[in-house]
Amino acid sequence: MLHECIVFLIKDLEEIEEVFVSAKQGQSFNFVIDIQPFTERIDAHINDVLKYKDDIIDMKLMNPLKLDLMISHLRELSVSCFFEKTSKKVFIDQFKAVQHDLHYIERQSAG
Repeated sequence: MLHECIVFLIKDLEEIEEVFVSAKQGQSFNFVIDIQPFTERIDAHINDVLKYKDDIIDMKLMNPLKLDLMISHLRELSVSCFFEKTSKKVFIDQFKAVQHDLHYIERQSAG
């Protein structure tokens, strides 16, 4: 169900924010132990959501370009959150855009 898939991505996004804060505070991450499994899990959740691509695009405020941009930002965030040198401004701009779209889709798919 689309709503459940979106809820998983919202939780992933919250975890992305937590990792970003940890990275900015100097925590180091191992690619094989931390980064790769994290990004693979998020990719799996994205693929689950994309099964409902037509339903999402049919929503009033969504279109193919906006959905593709949201997915692209989410994939970028899932990697960039691990690195201390990631630009805070770019991260927050992408984060807020993805968060807004995910919450919109969640509201639309709840009923």
